[in-house]
Amino acid sequence: MSFPAVNNDIDVIEFVWNVDTWSHPNASTRIQGLTEINHTYNIGAQLCTPSQPAGSGGGKADILQIATHGLVFNKKYWDSEVQPERYSYVHAAVNAGYSILTYDRLGTGASDKPDAYNIVQAPLQLEILAQITKAARSGALAAVAKSHFNHSSIPPFSKIVHIGHSFGSILTGGLLARYPELSDGAIETGWLVNAHTGDYNQDSFGWQFAAENDPVRFGKRGSGYMVVGTKSSLQQGFFHAGSFDPKLLTYANSIKDTTTVGEVLSAASIIGLPGANFTGPVQHFLAEDDAVVCGGDCKNTFNITQLQGLFYPKASAVDVYVQPKTGHGLVLHNNATAGYQVMFDWLGRNGL
Repeated sequence: MSFPAVNNDIDVIEFVWNVDTWSHPNASTRIQGLTEINHTYNIGAQLCTPSQPAGSGGGKADILQIATHGLVFNKKYWDSEVQPERYSYVHAAVNAGYSILTYDRLGTGASDKPDAYNIVQAPLQLEILAQITKAARSGALAAVAKSHFNHSSIPPFSKIVHIGHSFGSILTGGLLARYPELSDGAIETGWLVNAHTGDYNQDSFGWQFAAENDPVRFGKRGSGYMVVGTKSSLQQGFFHAGSFDPKLLTYANSIKDTTTVGEVLSAASIIGLPGANFTGPVQHFLAEDDAVVCGGDCKNTFNITQLQGLFYPKASAVDVYVQPKTGHGLVLHNNATAGYQVMFDWLGRNGL
C-alpha cells in the first residue's frame, strides 16, 4: 500500500489532505497487492457470562455475543464505567442472559501495537475476528477461560452473534461475507452503506499524532498511529447535542484510543462486501443523528429491499432500526438502554 509517513502532528495534517483531496489517489487505488502475514499477536479481551445457566428460566448463556469496537475507541466502548447500569452494553447483555466477549482490536487497548502501515490494516483485523470466532465455536475459548480463571460455570457456546460498531460493523459485515458459517446472526450498529457514505472525510475527525497528543498513554506507539485530538472533535463526530450527559463526553475522551494509517487506507478493501451466502438474520442499528454514517440524518437513507438484495440475499431476516435522538456513539447517549432492549427483542424474535 502506498502511504505518506506520519511521524508528528504536521505529518498528520499532510496525510489527511493527501487522502481527502480529490486529485490524489483514492484509498482503493493505493492498495498494491496482498501480503501474507504469518504471526501470533496478543489480543486483550474480556469474557462475561451471566450467573443464570443456559436453559434455566430463559437464560441464554450459551449464546455468545462477540462485540467489535470501531475506530477511535477500544473495548471499553462497550462497557461504560460511568453509570454502567444505564450505558454499559456488556452490563445489559449479561442481564439479558447472554454471554459476551469484547476485545481490543490489534493496535488498541491491551492488544499488541505492531507496524501501523502494513500490519494493522482492515483485512488482518477481519482475520483476527474470524480466528476469535473459530476459537469460540470449537470450545477453545471456553477451555482457556476455565483454565486461566478456574471458572467452572463458563458454558459451551452453541450459537455466536456478532455485534459491531462503525468500523467494527464493517469488519462484522466482512466476516459474514467471507466466513458466513461462523455467525448465527449479526447486529451492525453505526454503519450502513448509503448515499452519504464517505461524506464524513478524514479532516472531520481532528486526527493528531498519538504520541504527541498524549505521551503518557500513547508515547510508545510509533509512526502511523493517530488519535482524535480534542474533546470537541470527538463530540462533532460521535455525539448529538441535547441527547447526552456531558460526563459521557468527558469519559469518552478519556477512553479514546488510536487508529492507524493502515486502517484508514485499507478499510475500502472490505467495505460493502456482499454476504451472498449468509443465511442468518442481520439488523442494521442506526443513530438518527449520525454525522459519520448518514451526514447527520439517517432517516430515509436506506431501502431494505435493495439492502437485502445487494448484500444479504439469503439472510433469514434483514432489518433496519433508527434510534431517535442519538449520535454515532450510540452507547454514550441518554436512551442507550432503550436501544439495547430493541436489539435484544430483535434477537429473541430471530431465535437468538
